[in-house]
Amino acid sequence: MTEPILAAHGLRKRFGELTAVDGVSFSIAPGETYGLLGPNGAGKTTTISMVCGLLEPDEGEVHVAGERVTTRSVSARAAIGYVPQEIAVYPDLTATENLVFFGRLYGLSRAEAHARGEEVLELVGLTDRAREQTSRFSGGMQRRLNIGLGLLHRPRLLVLDEPTVGVDPQSRNAILESVEQLGEAGLAVLYTTHYMEEAERLCDRVGIVDAGRIVAEGTRPELVALVGERGRCA
Repeated sequence: MTEPILAAHGLRKRFGELTAVDGVSFSIAPGETYGLLGPNGAGKTTTISMVCGLLEPDEGEVHVAGERVTTRSVSARAAIGYVPQEIAVYPDLTATENLVFFGRLYGLSRAEAHARGEEVLELVGLTDRAREQTSRFSGGMQRRLNIGLGLLHRPRLLVLDEPTVGVDPQSRNAILESVEQLGEAGLAVLYTTHYMEEAERLCDRVGIVDAGRIVAEGTRPELVALVGERGRCA
């Protein structure tokens, strides 16, 4: 079997008396899109914060590309592209300037950052807006550029935290099309959402999260069968 790009084992995180994540385990193979599906407050963002090394778990471990991820690890975190819910672009810069700036932070040379920026703009469908100030972009366009920033350094794992929240239907479809292409290109993708239709469209496997736990996991047919079995037992 192919070694997973991401392996999370027994993750737990508490904030005072609240257990936000309670024993979460899952893995993602190369080229697989895995969805964490659940309502707001289910523990999805806390889980991915531990996956990305932004939060240290109270218990459990995360490995990406064979290396353990912690808040102090460098090489393991370099294999991750993280796209947060919040838009992380500079409004006074053009799309290209944003990409070159972040590319330089990732350690790319200026020439490499420009070349990679052009590739990313094509992938997220913003080539024709490359020289436009991002303050003039719609919310959906800014989110597409946000995804592009997470792809600049060619990560092994891309983590997307509800990237379509608050965008118009056209932009939402463009974002979903971009994510579909990433899986087809062999990138491992962790996608959090509370939209069932997004999980059905994008994800090879889905983990349903409730109260900090994965209460069901599998492919769409497996989950449908599981719900049917529970219905017959009720």
